[in-house]
Amino acid sequence: MGVAGSGKTVVGRLLSERLESDFLEGDRRHPLSNIIKMLSQKSLQDEDRRQWLLEIEDDIRRAITQNREAVITCSALKASYRRQLTSLGQVQLVWLNVPEPELELRLANRLNHYMKLEMLHSQIASFEPISPEENVIAVNGLLMPDEIVNELLEKAMQIFPNMKKPWWQRCAE
Repeated sequence: MGVAGSGKTVVGRLLSERLESDFLEGDRRHPLSNIIKMLSQKSLQDEDRRQWLLEIEDDIRRAITQNREAVITCSALKASYRRQLTSLGQVQLVWLNVPEPELELRLANRLNHYMKLEMLHSQIASFEPISPEENVIAVNGLLMPDEIVNELLEKAMQIFPNMKKPWWQRCAE
């Protein structure tokens, strides 16, 4: 999770490769109306995000039901969104912590994406700080993607020692 430009997609894909798990890009769950709204530099509101979050929640539910590990990207800007996504259990949130100047630089250089630099500030304004009670692993988003995944896996293995096992053994438990 993180705002636009934090590296969710790049890191998520690498993580899913390392875990040999499914990967789902949360941006693909946005309805066309949301994408059009963001393309026209209009901020999404809670009502706009409601169906999007339900779709991601369905993806999580399917993964749990099928006993499949999945890495899913999602901004999860608000605490209520994070509670919704973790309410099913068996969900570990990861926050890619990137300073605003770096996010601005990344988005200024981004091509072929509807989320532009102008929308970053509305996401930052909407972002609710992560409380200590939340189930979130924070990682340094300034590292190279491989290093981020290494740091993330190191932290995750401390919490979930069975992650050291191959995927087929993890799923059998």
